[in-house]
Amino acid sequence: MSYPEIQQIKSVIQALQQGELPSDVAFDACMPQGVKRHTSTHFTPVAVAVEAAQFLCAGDLPHPKILDVGSGMGKFCLTAGAMFDQAHFTGVEQRKTLNDVADQLLEACQLNNVRFLCGNIMNVKFADFQGFYLYNPFYEHLQPFSAMDESIDLDADYYEIYCGYVRKQLQNLPKGTRVVTYFGGGEEIPMNYDLVKQSFNNDLKCWQKR
Repeated sequence: MSYPEIQQIKSVIQALQQGELPSDVAFDACMPQGVKRHTSTHFTPVAVAVEAAQFLCAGDLPHPKILDVGSGMGKFCLTAGAMFDQAHFTGVEQRKTLNDVADQLLEACQLNNVRFLCGNIMNVKFADFQGFYLYNPFYEHLQPFSAMDESIDLDADYYEIYCGYVRKQLQNLPKGTRVVTYFGGGEEIPMNYDLVKQSFNNDLKCWQKR
């Protein structure tokens, strides 16, 4: 990262820690040039991240562990981690290039309640977490033209496989488990979860296991 980018992300995180909402333009200015063109379609808006994290952190546990499925360059986890220091946020991302950016931003931010993993979601144990954030992470397998790049294999069969894995994992978690989805059709959500809140033109949906 360049010095201006480091200073920019530090400024954004400081604003969040003070309870302010920096603009998406301010946050996205921290990203490498090649990533910025994807911000409007692939990365969570700051206001959405804050509302999603508020719901995920509002359960009974004092220090919930939250998983971001398909974390990209870490915008949700960094935003949420800066505002909700009582929780711990983990992002998992298949693309190493994006995960590397997330690690660089995290190093500049020095948030001790955020971490990023590079890997496939099917290698992650959902039982280690109490809350989950999904920004339509598998859609690119149905519409490859929407993908950021061709660094991973894209196939419609993967969409069903990944959604099925997430659905099965969520189904077996304890009562009260919280999930937030942004866009998408909710195919990952099991039948034993209730939709308890919607916002942002109903694109942001909050679910809880009954």
